[in-house]
Parts: sequence; structure tokens; C-alpha cells
Amino acid sequence: MTIQFYTWLHLAGIGLVLLATGGLAQGRDAGRKLLTIAHGVGLLLILVGGFGLLARYAIHWPWPSWVFVKIVIWLAFGASLGLLKRLPHLQTPIWWAAWVLFLIAAYLGVHHGLSATA
Repeated sequence: MTIQFYTWLHLAGIGLVLLATGGLAQGRDAGRKLLTIAHGVGLLLILVGGFGLLARYAIHWPWPSWVFVKIVIWLAFGASLGLLKRLPHLQTPIWWAAWVLFLIAAYLGVHHGLSATA
């Protein structure tokens, strides 16, 4: 597969996770199953796309620190589903945190991901 394929796979996963997080942060039961599925599929696409990009850019172990930060962000997005369900009073802060985590991950991917291959 090409770098472009893994990039689009990664971006598609990010879109699904952000849409699902936003929908779940609304706190409604309608559509919850679909959003939960979208969240999980999105996390899987992010993971496959991200590791595919690491392989295509030939970034091998030991990984640079930005890769570990992005993995922690991925884990935080994974935990957001449970947090939204168990702590409904924190839906708005979790929604804002998801946006901030996305911005951090995007910054790391754009500015540090490409510089590691040069």
C-alpha cells in the first residue's frame, strides 16, 4: 500500500472518532449504538493507518517520542467512550478535550512526523 492510502485511512479514522465523540457527547440514547460502532471502527482505522505510515516512512524501533505521544492520545480517545458514558456531567469538557487532543496529534503528525524521515 502507498503512503497516500495509509494517510487517507488514518484521516478517515480520525473523522469517524471525532464525529462519534461529538455525537456521544450530546448525551442522547438515539443513535448511540451506531456512534459506538463508528468510534471503534475509527480507532481501528487510525491504528492501522498510523502504523502503516510508520512502516512506509521507515520509522523503526526505537520510535521517536512523538510516536509515543500519539499512541497515548489514541488511548485517550479510546477511553473517551467510557468516560462519556460513566461521567455524563463531564460531556462538554470531554468534547473540548477531544478537540485539543486532535490539534496536538495533528501538530505532531505534520511537524514532527515528516522531520523524522529527513
